[in-house]
Order: sequence, then C-alpha cells, then structure tokens
Amino acid sequence: MASPSPSPSPSPSPPPASRTPSPLPVPPPPPPPSSSSSRRLPPPCWTNEETLALIESYRDKWYDLRRGNLRATHWQEVADAVAERCRNFAGATPKTSVQCRHKVEKLRKRYRAERQRSLNADPSATPSSPWVFFSHLHSMEIGPSNRAASDEEEEEVVDRRSAPTRSLHRLMENGGLKFKIPKAVRSKIVGSRPEDRPTPIQNPNPSSRSRLLGGFARMGPTMEEMRRKLDKSRRRSRGKDEGDAMAEVVSALRMLGDRFMRMEQMKMEQAREMERVRMEMELKRTEMVLDSQRRIVDAFVNGLLGKKRAKVSPES
Repeated sequence: MASPSPSPSPSPSPPPASRTPSPLPVPPPPPPPSSSSSRRLPPPCWTNEETLALIESYRDKWYDLRRGNLRATHWQEVADAVAERCRNFAGATPKTSVQCRHKVEKLRKRYRAERQRSLNADPSATPSSPWVFFSHLHSMEIGPSNRAASDEEEEEVVDRRSAPTRSLHRLMENGGLKFKIPKAVRSKIVGSRPEDRPTPIQNPNPSSRSRLLGGFARMGPTMEEMRRKLDKSRRRSRGKDEGDAMAEVVSALRMLGDRFMRMEQMKMEQAREMERVRMEMELKRTEMVLDSQRRIVDAFVNGLLGKKRAKVSPES
C-alpha cells in the first residue's frame, strides 16, 4: 500500500503593503459677501469736536424753528453747518443728514438717561453728570426760552411806547431836541458829587435803537412824565373816539329801529285793509247767493200757483 504523499507546505504569504493615509477633505471656500453687506457702511466715527459742532448746529436750527421738529431739509442744513464748523479739524469727515439725525437722537437719549440718574440720586440738586457733553445738552434743553420771551415782550413794549414819540426820536437823531429841565427835578437828578451826575446825552447812532432808548432812559423822571402825559392824552383821545363811535352806533340803531317800526305798522295797516275788503266781498257774495235762491223759490212758487189756477178755471 502506497503511503500518502505529504501535502505540500503552504507558501509563506507576502507581507501586507503599508497603507497610505487618505487626504483630509478640503473645506469649501467661504461664500462671497452679499451685495447688501458690501453696501453696508461702518458706523461713522464722531470726534469730540465734531460732536460739539453737531450739538451747536442742531441747537441753532432747533431754536430757529421754535423747538419744532426738524425736516429733511433742516437736517441737511445741520450737516452742512457741521461740515463748515469742522473744516479746519484734522481727521474730520463729512457727515450726512441721516448720520447727524441718528447721532442727535443717541445724544439726547443718553442725556435723558444721565439726567434721570442724577435726579434719582439727588432730586433737590441741579442735574449733573461726568459725561463731557451733558452740560452742553442740558443748556440746550433748558434753553433761552425765558430770556427770549422777556426780550420779545420788552421789544413789543418798546415798540408800543415808541409809536407816539417817533417825532421825538427824529428830533433826537437830528440833534434838535432841546428842552429845559425844571430846577426841582434837576436837583433830584444831578447829585452834589461829580460822579453822581448823569452822562451828557450824545447824538445816538440812527441805526442803533438800544443806544437811542438808553439815552432817553438816562433822562430820568422828565421823560417818564412826558411819556405819562402822552399816554394820558392818547387814552383820552381814544376814549373820546370810542365814545363818538358808540354814539354813532346808537343813533344808527335807533334810526334802524324807527324804520323797522314804521314798516311793521304799514304791514299791519295793509293786513287790516285786506281783511276788511275780504269781509265785504264775502258779504256781497252771500247776499248774491241768497238773492238768487230767493228768486228761484219765487219762480217755483209762481209756477205752481199758475198751474192750479189753470186747472180751476175750466171747471168753473
């Protein structure tokens, strides 16, 4: 018996090949910026000088509009004023009207917050803050309203008082106003010392009303008395004119009332006459109706009587 042949020895397996590392995935490139983000401008950088110029320009325009709201044209004027004020500053850039409006809104918002914080800390004290622009905004908010109102009232009073004294002003401008002050008044005005004596009145500048009024004010009680007399004469003449006008109105009303009464009387007489004529016509119409009915009855009676007579006569 043949012995089984030995199985061939397995051949040695080749060594495994070394694996190379796979490359990492490349990240996708970032998307290009959109057109809206490319058009978005960075917030403007406001320097302290530009901010102060903006506050002053806005304050002037706000006061010109009597603290009213600014329109687009007004904001453009503010931006132009800021550019004009900051033209000599290094690093100043021109600002648009929208940027100025947004900056003013932010400033006023922070001012209100700082003011409220100061009032919460001490309500009895004047609002204050270490913020550099607080004092400027606070002075703008309180504003010269009282002073402007008093100036307007004073100017109105001066205009009203200067109306009856225009001739005096004209004479004063020409250097022709000369009068003598009484001795008693002169002793009150002029003091014993030289420094107490008033300054002599110079010929005022025709274009300056303040100097002219100041010259009149230095004349003291004499001009005050003259003004009082002028006011009294003006009130007297005004009262006389008002009395004459009232008398004319009363006479016109009386005349109108008389004419109205005469017209009403004429209307009443005409109405009575028409009523009398109507009653006469109605009476005549009634008489005519009664007369016609009487004639009809008479004719009917006569006809019946005639027929009866005709019947009785043949039998007899």
